[in-house]
Amino acid sequence: MTTPPDYIIWKINESEEQLRSELQHPELFAAKTANLKPGSRRMLEVLAVRRALKELLYGEEREVLYKADGAPFLADGPHISISHTDGYAAVIAADRPVGIDIERLGSRVERVVSRFLRPEEEVVLRLVAGECGQPLLPIHLAWSAKEAAFKVLGNDFYDLQRLTTVQHIDWAHRTLLLGVDGRCAPMQVHFDATDDYVLAWVMQDE
Repeated sequence: MTTPPDYIIWKINESEEQLRSELQHPELFAAKTANLKPGSRRMLEVLAVRRALKELLYGEEREVLYKADGAPFLADGPHISISHTDGYAAVIAADRPVGIDIERLGSRVERVVSRFLRPEEEVVLRLVAGECGQPLLPIHLAWSAKEAAFKVLGNDFYDLQRLTTVQHIDWAHRTLLLGVDGRCAPMQVHFDATDDYVLAWVMQDE
């Protein structure tokens, strides 16, 4: 039986000093922050990810390691995935490979639609835009779903437009079917959406 993953969305309201005060083992992330500007957005995101991971692991602080392709992992423990966007960090843990992506809503996504969407996908998204009442939200959702899937599928699937296709979005049940080139069955992506962000996560098939 598949165990649903645990995830945390962390809204970054704290200062760098506040986040550091809640992390007792700075040596676990010293290498990651060594070249970051104090107080910068990137610094806050890194620290917020560590703080969210600590909560996800019931107070335990662990070092996040990275594979050659940049994917994060723990030396001993559950599979993890991390994401961050302007003002938010998200961390997920599962018993098998998992991917998560969070995106802050904004108009910039319109400028890159042609890089990750096919014309037939835009038809699907227009239908959902009427249901959710936010024309840009489905575009962000498609991007987030593809990014989350990429984190599970790996670098061979980074061409998001050519290799992945949004086939269906069930707004009521917060699921999205993502077709992937070379796979018989689509991936089921789960998502959440607010007036501020979209979040998508997906686990590797059993």
